[in-house]
Amino acid sequence: MNLEQIQEKLLSEFDLKKVMDILDKLDEIYFKEDLINNIKGLVKMAYLSREMDDISFSSDHFIINRSYYEGEEVEYSLSFLLEVNSNLSYKLEKDFETKNINEKELQIKRKLEELLLFNQNAYEENNDNLVLEGNLQRIERILEIIE
Repeated sequence: MNLEQIQEKLLSEFDLKKVMDILDKLDEIYFKEDLINNIKGLVKMAYLSREMDDISFSSDHFIINRSYYEGEEVEYSLSFLLEVNSNLSYKLEKDFETKNINEKELQIKRKLEELLLFNQNAYEENNDNLVLEGNLQRIERILEIIE
């Protein structure tokens, strides 16, 4: 189907009169032609999108979804949505504590990670060496403390 056919099919099956009634009850003034143009624009955006995944575009109270099924079938879905939201923001009593790692601590951490890797490799070659095993445990504990 081409763009115009998709637009006409979606509009013919969409209850625009019901949408106009709802908007009138909410004291929102829209002209039918503006709603139709809005819908056509959304369909065009979905149609021209190069994404081969599911996509969604929204404008005003409308949302268009385009989905592909098994690479053979495409589906367009047009919806009219009204949202009622509630949001709350407030100042925290106590700020989050952030740990700033300075450059020196970062260098120490890198050196410990290198030392850990060296000891792990050496331990893999000789796992009877209790000194290497102890080193691994100590370095891991130090890295846990740093993080």
